[in-house]
Amino acid sequence: TETGERTVQDERTHVTSNDEAPVGEVQLNGEQTEQATHRRVLTPNTITIVHGSVTGTCSQLAKDLEACLKEKHLNQDRTIQMGPLEEWDWWDELLNHDEDNDYPQQGSLLPVLLILLPTHHGGSWSPTSTCLESALQDLQNDWRIEKFPLKNKLQVAVMGMGCSDYADDSMGKPAKEAFITFKKLGAQVYGKKVRVGDDAVGNQDRVLQAWIHHDILPRLIVDDDDDNEEDKENVNTAEPEVADMEDLGAAMESAEQEGDDTVKSSQPREMVTSSQAKALKKEGYKLIGTHSAVKLCRWTKHQLRGRGGCYKHTFYGITSYQCMEATPSLACANKCVFCWRHHKNPVGKEWKWKTDDPHYIVDEAVKTHVKMIKETKGIPGVNMERWQEAHTVRHCALSLVGEPIMYPRINELLGDLHSRHISSFLVTNGQHPKAISSLIPVTQLYVSVDAPTPESLVAIDRPLFSDAWERLKESLSLLKDKGQRTVARLTVVKGWNSDEVEGYAKLIALGKVSLVEIKGVTFCGKSDASNLNMSNTPWHHEVVELCQTLKLELDRLREKGGPDAPPEYDLACEHKHSVSVLLARVDQFAVEGKDGRRIWKTWIDYPKFQELSARHVQDPTFTFSVEDYTAETPSWALFGSEEEGFDPTDTRHRKKKKYPKYRQFDERGVPTHDHNNEELGLEERKRLAAMMDEKVKQVGCGSTVTQLKGGEKLIQDASLMFRGQVIIM
Repeated sequence: TETGERTVQDERTHVTSNDEAPVGEVQLNGEQTEQATHRRVLTPNTITIVHGSVTGTCSQLAKDLEACLKEKHLNQDRTIQMGPLEEWDWWDELLNHDEDNDYPQQGSLLPVLLILLPTHHGGSWSPTSTCLESALQDLQNDWRIEKFPLKNKLQVAVMGMGCSDYADDSMGKPAKEAFITFKKLGAQVYGKKVRVGDDAVGNQDRVLQAWIHHDILPRLIVDDDDDNEEDKENVNTAEPEVADMEDLGAAMESAEQEGDDTVKSSQPREMVTSSQAKALKKEGYKLIGTHSAVKLCRWTKHQLRGRGGCYKHTFYGITSYQCMEATPSLACANKCVFCWRHHKNPVGKEWKWKTDDPHYIVDEAVKTHVKMIKETKGIPGVNMERWQEAHTVRHCALSLVGEPIMYPRINELLGDLHSRHISSFLVTNGQHPKAISSLIPVTQLYVSVDAPTPESLVAIDRPLFSDAWERLKESLSLLKDKGQRTVARLTVVKGWNSDEVEGYAKLIALGKVSLVEIKGVTFCGKSDASNLNMSNTPWHHEVVELCQTLKLELDRLREKGGPDAPPEYDLACEHKHSVSVLLARVDQFAVEGKDGRRIWKTWIDYPKFQELSARHVQDPTFTFSVEDYTAETPSWALFGSEEEGFDPTDTRHRKKKKYPKYRQFDERGVPTHDHNNEELGLEERKRLAAMMDEKVKQVGCGSTVTQLKGGEKLIQDASLMFRGQVIIM
């Protein structure tokens, strides 16, 4: 099968009951997943827990809520079911019911609906929750429906999730709207306040416990008929309160304590909560102090075993097994849809936490990294000479997770790295232009350019800043005055940001950056924190085509002239294994050889940089430029080379001896050469072409984008149908 078509099935909780009813079928990549079955929401003696999770937080809270209710043995006389909002048809569930089975009988308990709703950008409902939003709006506005259709039929409790760092009144807005609407529809709503967890402070677990113990359990465990009758008659349409953050912060055991205020500490709090620390450690992060971390990169292990280095080795000549991946700030101001960290880290727009000493961070990071290197000694195939050399860190990629430039003492940290002769590759998302402006010289400074328009930037980066686009443009504009190597980093996500090449070219022209890295997004598996799928990952040839198109657009802008005209760029390097291509400025990195051939110098003379950096420390008036520390790029790293960016001193390793079934393709994508790179016969090529013609009839020409539930985008392209096929050898 094609590796580009992977079916991912959502994790579901199924119930066992004679009253089960099938709830739609989820289709991904054209294949049918297992059918989810649930009891109807209005079935008596049923507790339904639903969530509209986007980043996985609400999903986990729903699981914790389910576990708590079962721990209280509430599933002995009731059926408890849980799942995403999209698994129910809410118009049908809330409006229609079977008179014989669904209407409450004497001695039965009213059904309960417990909802966890995230807050999307600008206070809107998340794509995973709009199915409920539209149903509630229709029920409220349809003149054919009785005034209180849920009266005496349903009990509801709503909890929200949001982030106060957005600095507006949007936090918890969907939960608040759901709370009001359910009351207007006549449902009995638990609690007098809308409880909202704040992702900025990481208090969602405590808010959940307050919601459970104050609003839910008292109503479920103590069945007070008089109170219920009073609630049924009191259909209050007033706007509910939003609980104070201090009240939300504590899960108190008694109602008498609920109004107590918690005294705020005058000291800055630690960045990472215990739950976030647990999640990060589970992902393999080694936490340092209160806000930093290191993690061993897979390319470090690959090159230790002689299986090839990362794209930085190909493009810039780093030694991958001597590179430390770290961050001094786990917090970030974006929640990018393609983030491979799955949003386990904190978020924030500015620094508001305890600040660890930069020298302590570097010292502990190096010690921790070397300790992880020592643990690789037993991995089969490790080259012992490289293993010994790996104990000396020579490069630091400040790109692990979060936003490194947020750390207020970042210049001191960079200075410490350079004093140890460790080069610095600093990646920022372009949301902190002032920090970029005051940054000391680094070996290479990156700004992530994730989208070509303001609208697509909001959709793909989900920034906390309302002026994120302006901040990105300002950050890029500052790069042209930095003096050292600067990079615009484009992560291509098919169906999300792979169009509008003109927009990318204009952004690159703002900064007149030294280099442009174009890399296909890495699909890191399905999770609640991401709505990407394998079809959103581009093939290498697609990234090459995008890079070539971008070069032509940059050429057009350059010929047009003007103050924002970009310099000349050309394709310099590629690393097929990483689906990466490098555009480099011709005036900074290309020289003409004696034979008239262009020689690329994208590699870095690291000792020379350390010499220049040390001189700048001694004399801040001393400046140096990109050309002062370049080195010649080897032929195997150049774009179009036979090695495709793979270092020939290493050996390509293929899992389970899988090899591409076809090595070359024509312009349509029909294979022309087999796994041995031998030309296919005419009849075989005709057969494969006929198969592609049939596929084109099904999905059309070019790429088609299908919007799925939850905001997921499925990409279908007949020209790719043979690309991922493999054979076992």
